[in-house]
Amino acid sequence: MKHIWILSLLISAVMAAGQGRDMPSFSFFDANGDGKITEQELNDARTARQAQKKSEGKMLRNAQSAPSFSQIDTNGDGVISKEEFAAHQKARRAQ
Repeated sequence: MKHIWILSLLISAVMAAGQGRDMPSFSFFDANGDGKITEQELNDARTARQAQKKSEGKMLRNAQSAPSFSQIDTNGDGVISKEEFAAHQKARRAQ
């Protein structure tokens, strides 16, 4: 639960800083700041983001169609790099 609370604070900071069109930054997902996103970090951040949106009375659009971890981890090394994340975000914006 502590992670969810911390991630909720990060969500607020990211949105307040104007980071993208409602698309969180890499650092939002990289909870421990090691420059990589693990599957657990991705899942925790998604859960926290959904909780934050719900608390604001908003729906998180396209949550059901969110890509799986393996779809973003294109080289299959078990972590999402900044480059993989950037490529994924760029592709999502183009849609």
